[in-house]
Amino acid sequence: MKAKRSLSIFLVCVLLFAAAMPVFAAGSGEQQNLFVQSAKDFGNRFVAFFRMLYHRIVGLPAWIKAYYAVKQEKVKSTMNQNAIHMLQSVENTICDSFIITTEDGKVIAIDGGHTAETDYFIEYLKAVTGQRVPHIDAWFLSHPHNDHVQVFNEVAEYRTTQVTFDKVMLHYVPYELYEARGQQEGMEMVSEFNRISEAFPEKVQVLNTGDIFNIGAAKITVLYTADTSFIDVNEHSVIFRMDLGGTSIMFTGDAQVNAGNKTIEQWGDSGLLDCDICKMAHHGQDGVDKNFYEAVSPEICLWPTPSWVYENTNGNLKTDETRAWVKELGVKKEYKSFEGSATIGMIPRIVTTTDVFEEGYPAEQAIDRLTRIGFEGIDMGFDYWVFDGSPFLSDDYLDWAKSLKARADETGIVYTHAHAPGNAGSEYVSRSIEATAAIGARYLVVHPIHEDKNGKIIDSKLRFLDVNAKAIKKWLPLAKECGVVLISENILWGAPKDPRIIAQLVKKVDSPWFGWCFDTGHAYFSGYQPSILKDCCVVPLSLHIQDGDGSGDQHLIPGDGTIDWTLFTRTLQEVGYLGDCVMEAHHQSLVAPDEERDAILTRLLDCAKELRDQMR
Repeated sequence: MKAKRSLSIFLVCVLLFAAAMPVFAAGSGEQQNLFVQSAKDFGNRFVAFFRMLYHRIVGLPAWIKAYYAVKQEKVKSTMNQNAIHMLQSVENTICDSFIITTEDGKVIAIDGGHTAETDYFIEYLKAVTGQRVPHIDAWFLSHPHNDHVQVFNEVAEYRTTQVTFDKVMLHYVPYELYEARGQQEGMEMVSEFNRISEAFPEKVQVLNTGDIFNIGAAKITVLYTADTSFIDVNEHSVIFRMDLGGTSIMFTGDAQVNAGNKTIEQWGDSGLLDCDICKMAHHGQDGVDKNFYEAVSPEICLWPTPSWVYENTNGNLKTDETRAWVKELGVKKEYKSFEGSATIGMIPRIVTTTDVFEEGYPAEQAIDRLTRIGFEGIDMGFDYWVFDGSPFLSDDYLDWAKSLKARADETGIVYTHAHAPGNAGSEYVSRSIEATAAIGARYLVVHPIHEDKNGKIIDSKLRFLDVNAKAIKKWLPLAKECGVVLISENILWGAPKDPRIIAQLVKKVDSPWFGWCFDTGHAYFSGYQPSILKDCCVVPLSLHIQDGDGSGDQHLIPGDGTIDWTLFTRTLQEVGYLGDCVMEAHHQSLVAPDEERDAILTRLLDCAKELRDQMR
């Protein structure tokens, strides 16, 4: 034992001596200055190392608690999907903590909570991103109160090997203002940030009212930053709107009545206040007034609130009044952090395929018509554009595709999906990927290869997986370059009749640029109920919603066949589907006289709205 102890001491001394060599090597004059600076650097590194070590040792119990809390919650990764994560407070205290993922792989954090919540935040972030060392593209800090910013401070100073970030976005008022007013917590948090951020000044982005910018697929519009004429630090909260995946979200920090009223005064006529989702200001108590929530008119409210605040246990808060407002506004759904961390998907857009029209039907007319009827998104069927004289097959196909995007932008509809002709081995795949990017769509359906070159159906699971993984991987570099996610779907023949096989193909390819689409009609005809999704190893990124009676691939409007749609929507909720409501019920419109199509498509839209309500 003594020998081992002596050896350990010797090794430590060697390491210390090696680290100090630049110091001992310095001489006089300029070299003496180098000696002093080297000694300081060594001392700083030495102190920083032991401070880090101390935090790790002291924080071990908290990490164990956080690790098992996240494991018990079975938090799923939502990377490359649009989702909001509202984190619970593991200390049952007041805090704001949000993590947002986008369909193009960005990660956004908003506030984070008290220092005691740091380990939980990091472990949750690992689960959401699937990354051992998670990366945050933008971290928003609403205002300098410890229940909002201490997690960031802890990460930025002591956890830099556990979490990395590109930008921290905020609008803090000067320290001197809080000092003059004697506002201790504001002074402390601003001072702390100023000290910590000296290590990364290039990452600090100061927000100002009216700023508009994008973080990947998320568009940020800053509606309010600190008005220093308001005394309360909560009134210095940043209020901003986020548009993501067709859904608008209002983030309010701890804004109170004055900040809310000023925001209404400046933006009341702009339409920017009207949002689908609203984070309750100041944890739902003593925040903005009723008129602000009326202006936002949300369908969904997020309560980052401990139980004792929500229930107003002490009887001294305004939560009861806020809850009454929410009820009066007819909010459809509320998420409360004291009930556990929640994953909130965007409100599904109602999308229809252009295959509701015949081959070669003018794409511009399709855009105008579908917009007028009320659809929110379009699935572009390039598979209906393979004929002589087709603009899709011309040398100018990208100009044609860009003109369609411009037309869609003018009308207010978006292309969300597209269909490639043929299968994953088709010569049209590369053209389809480029055209999908040009129309602004995110997903391209590429049908799986289901038969060998001699025309024999591939029934072997292993053979199917090998053939299709190889074919898909060929296109992934171009897909990544264009920002298009390829998706395969369960079809009617051979091994890919089984949706579980398509999910396994996704696992085998193992790329953020490849996912799968669940086709309800194909599955039903092949003998699978919607509940088969619970047996799939990967949640689908998209859907093809169509009905049938099981006798063929009928592509009927839901309700016109015999699929159990209640089971379908319940299953989507259970597996955590986060994508759009994509209707591929095109047959009835396709075969109808043109003058009857609007009525058919209106019925399809109404059916889709009912399904969407059940999906959420």
